[in-house]
Amino acid sequence: MRPPVAMLALGLAGVIACQAASTPSPSVSQTPPPSATATPAPGSGTPSVTLPSREGRCDMRVSESFTLANDLTCEKDGMVIVADNVTVDLGGHTLTGPGMGPQTWPLPQLDSVGVRVGGHTGVVVRNGKTTGFSTGVYFVDETASTIENVTTERNRFGFYIHASNKNVVKNSDVEFNIYGLHLQNSDDNLLQGNLLARQTYNSPGGYGLYMYASVRNRVIENTIDSNINWGIWFSEAKENVVFHNNVIGNSPQVSDNTEGSNVWYDPTTKEGNYWADYKGKDGDGDHIGDTPYPILGPGGMVDPYPFVEKDGWTKKRRATIDHYEPAAPRPARGVTVVALAGGSSWSARPTDARATLRLPDVSQIALGTDERTVYATSGKTVLAEDIVTGEIRDRSAYAVDGIVAANRDGHSVMVVGALGVEQRDLETGQAEFFSYSGQPKSLAPSYKHNHVFVATPRGIDLLYLNLGGRTPYTIPLDGAPTAMAMSGSGTRIYVGIVGQRIVDIVDTEQYAVVDRISLDSEATSLALSPREDVLYVGSGNGVVAITIRDRSRVASAAFLGSVADLAVSPNGDELFVALAGLSHAIAVLDAPGLRVTNVIELDSDPSRILVASY
Repeated sequence: MRPPVAMLALGLAGVIACQAASTPSPSVSQTPPPSATATPAPGSGTPSVTLPSREGRCDMRVSESFTLANDLTCEKDGMVIVADNVTVDLGGHTLTGPGMGPQTWPLPQLDSVGVRVGGHTGVVVRNGKTTGFSTGVYFVDETASTIENVTTERNRFGFYIHASNKNVVKNSDVEFNIYGLHLQNSDDNLLQGNLLARQTYNSPGGYGLYMYASVRNRVIENTIDSNINWGIWFSEAKENVVFHNNVIGNSPQVSDNTEGSNVWYDPTTKEGNYWADYKGKDGDGDHIGDTPYPILGPGGMVDPYPFVEKDGWTKKRRATIDHYEPAAPRPARGVTVVALAGGSSWSARPTDARATLRLPDVSQIALGTDERTVYATSGKTVLAEDIVTGEIRDRSAYAVDGIVAANRDGHSVMVVGALGVEQRDLETGQAEFFSYSGQPKSLAPSYKHNHVFVATPRGIDLLYLNLGGRTPYTIPLDGAPTAMAMSGSGTRIYVGIVGQRIVDIVDTEQYAVVDRISLDSEATSLALSPREDVLYVGSGNGVVAITIRDRSRVASAAFLGSVADLAVSPNGDELFVALAGLSHAIAVLDAPGLRVTNVIELDSDPSRILVASY
């Protein structure tokens, strides 16, 4: 019997979107990443065999190999392949659909599909074009199958490879779609020799290649060019190998949120990719830059062997001269704790007995992306204070009264209120206003998109900071939030729920609660370790440290006062606890053991604490 997800692929498109999106993530293998010369996946060989020619019709069910003899213009699907080991040669013809259909991200858009295949093996789709569909070609639960020499353009999704393994996408053009080549929960696939170019923007679209929760894939000899957003975007994608690709003119070029997992070069030949914005030099003439190319994202990855010219691997005639040296460990940083208490901001070093007043008449504080600038609101004025020197770097009046946060672009500050949003670029002084009418309780600016996640009593609003501001979706939660903390990689938000002993775990790219952590009491505050492996939960009873992987309790600590807020030091070795009620203080604990090492006194109850570092 065909697996349920494949049956749905051949039936109701609306149902498959829900079923396929719920496919569980595969377990991550602990084996080393595949080598550059790994044998191509089954189905990658497509020998030239003459197939019988036949006229096609829209929404045809295909169970035998053939060559298409005509173009098709369809109101729904072009064709659906319903058997194993079928080759469909499109014969250079074009399948044209009824249009992209509405936005469904993060679910697949399956209102109309050029070629739909599900639950089969050994299928080949080649030599033609799909345009104007919700999805150009859709593989779901597919194994050892191939897309070759297919152009897909002006669809919402170009190619969508979903819960599919050991497939090949090669020598194909994916252009002018909203979303380019998309791999979701798909492993051990080969992407080779494709053009992924000029995808258009409909946030979070505009990417050339996106991998989500997909492992051990190989990305080789592709040109990823002029996509309006990311050229390559990896999220929860691990053990993938990427080399001999031309990455040109994307904005940004690449993003990878994993640490030490994906390999951005061929380990055998020590050859990476061509990045058009690479600024390094080739001092020894081996066509490889002498300094690494940084991969955007919190993982801190690099391509250590970037080429200095397009298709450089075709011109290289000798072995790479290895100049790469991994970055030295970052030295320990100084730490200052900043607290909002009694309508003023206060600061202290972790060993101080008492906090020092910094700024009076303050209602909100937020930390800048440089980790040493603190933004403080006084009425509708936002001050930018260097916590090390005490210098007020900027003092700007805002028209909006609300919650302050630093945009992750590193130079903009926003204030989000019930009557709108104002964002100001501190480098240019330019202010932008965006429409918003929610009830913001806390903010988490997105790492990748030009939007901010806003915790409200009805869920988490996706507030887009473009096109005048819009809130297209609210992520439903299990109740009103008490506290919210985003992971450093930006892919998870942890949310405490009013009146419930749980923490909702929200996937910021799937826009959904994907898991929950059970607690002994309602959470009042949350903080995540820098390595994203331990969640600290504050409550009326104290603090508990919980591992993300298996939900085990590492340690706990009880206090006389209630826990108002939590913050973790940059290297994760200290936890700071804002205590209110019976205590007016900041407790300093070692982490994750939660042994109290100091108590910093305050004059009044703290409501917010930050950790600045330098």
